[in-house]
Amino acid sequence: MALSCTHPRRGSLLIIVTGMAALLLALSLAFLATMRGDGDRTRKIMSDTQARMMLNAAISYVLETARIGWGAHETQGWNDVRNHAVGPIPLDRNPEAGSLTQPTYAVWAAAPSEWPAPGTAMRAALSVWSRPPAAVRAGPRNPIHIGPGLPLQDDVSPDSIRTAGLHGDVGSYRSVSEVWRMGSYDHPDPEAIVDPRASAAAAVQFAAGDSRPRAGTSARAWFRIYRESAADHDGDGTPYYDVLDLNGGSGVDYQGNERPYPPNASVFVVTCGSGATLGFRRWSEVVAAGADLTFMGDQSYFEELRSAETVLWYRIEWSPLTGDYGPMGRRKGYPLPNQGWFPIWNQISAIPSQAGSILWTQRLDREPPAW
Repeated sequence: MALSCTHPRRGSLLIIVTGMAALLLALSLAFLATMRGDGDRTRKIMSDTQARMMLNAAISYVLETARIGWGAHETQGWNDVRNHAVGPIPLDRNPEAGSLTQPTYAVWAAAPSEWPAPGTAMRAALSVWSRPPAAVRAGPRNPIHIGPGLPLQDDVSPDSIRTAGLHGDVGSYRSVSEVWRMGSYDHPDPEAIVDPRASAAAAVQFAAGDSRPRAGTSARAWFRIYRESAADHDGDGTPYYDVLDLNGGSGVDYQGNERPYPPNASVFVVTCGSGATLGFRRWSEVVAAGADLTFMGDQSYFEELRSAETVLWYRIEWSPLTGDYGPMGRRKGYPLPNQGWFPIWNQISAIPSQAGSILWTQRLDREPPAW
């Protein structure tokens, strides 16, 4: 009987091939692990960046609501600029009515336990509207139709412009202003997405916009704002960041009388988040707001989303200071624009804010007790 045997080289070759395959597998796994690590780091950077962007959104909210957003009338700041009373108080209401800490006409006077009263908080989950209020189509800001042909054509003379004007009027002009005179002003304004001239209902739609979130823009970022009470910044060490008394001081009122200021009501704790919890701090807030179905009625699911978020905390203080036109804080007597040289750069770079400004921003290194 013949016996068969395997050549020893065949076994060595199998071992080599197996080793190379194992090496390639190890390299592939290492490459995939590196890619996953890079992806995780990128997601963390994006999440942190998005949370920091919410600080800008929150600051914009504080600035704007110091003056507008509480009804038909403009208000006069978080501490009223007329007598430093705890605001906001409408412009056409007497800030002296009541007390400086409990003004009769403050927008929160009827509900002192609700925003924007001191010691209360608000929540804003951000998304992009399907159509913002007063939306217009992208394109030229002032679309003037030149004619049925090409608006501008090459001219034999390099110093001239040839235009195909309206009604077959064709000419050669030496300046752009002459070309503009040939234009049609039938549509001088930007084109509205919803034409308010069509009907009364269309005018309402144009002004209101469409607040439905665009696909992919909801449940991504949010901010919360807590308006500090006087006890939150009286320098007694409670909360942990309260190391400086921000209350006190005195000034001259609109009648020229020296009087002490009421407590500072213009300090806020801003919480910036990147994630899908819509800014709810606890499950109890979700239930109280009737939003439990948003999280499938599952508290553990909400807490999982909460643990995956990037959350940052800041403190800011609003100031009624609006800035000035001068680069050094002084309004300078430049000539009028039609009286020769005029430093337009100065107007652009130092335009004052009509909503006040932010006096300082403080990054908190850990979670505050109230936000």
